[in-house]
Amino acid sequence: MENLKESISLALEMEKEGYDHYVNAARHTKNLLGKKTLEAIAAKELDHMRAIEMFSADINAAITLIRPQDKLAYLKPMMDALKGKLEAEVTIDADLTKAYEVAMTLEQASFNLYEKLAKESTDPASKKFFEFLKGEENTHFQLLQDTLQYLAHPADWFRYEEKWIVDGG
Repeated sequence: MENLKESISLALEMEKEGYDHYVNAARHTKNLLGKKTLEAIAAKELDHMRAIEMFSADINAAITLIRPQDKLAYLKPMMDALKGKLEAEVTIDADLTKAYEVAMTLEQASFNLYEKLAKESTDPASKKFFEFLKGEENTHFQLLQDTLQYLAHPADWFRYEEKWIVDGG
């Protein structure tokens, strides 16, 4: 790996940029689902920053600082908090759309960086750490993509998610 220290610094910078974006966007949206989604990902970005800061001291401890979640683990607490409120909130404005688009660009850039670092890693623990972070960024991207689809086109989202009912599967 060419310059691990520089790569770690870049990774930390990208996570901070993501965190700042999520917090700012959540603060400025009135859409409850958008706000909860952005806040949930912001909290995970803090975990990533702590883990990256600890990386050089103890890779295995760094990994334990991040509690992996799949999309459902993100969605369940958000949906529980929003019960009965979503019907009135299935609207999206240009600012929230832009915030999601920027967020997905940030997540893709982080994914690409972690993928590169994982491929270049010769140390198994480093490889595991970067693969882990890559997976986290992928989950964030999917969550953003799915909630944006839901907010922008709820009928299409339901048709896609519930296709098994229509398809007879």
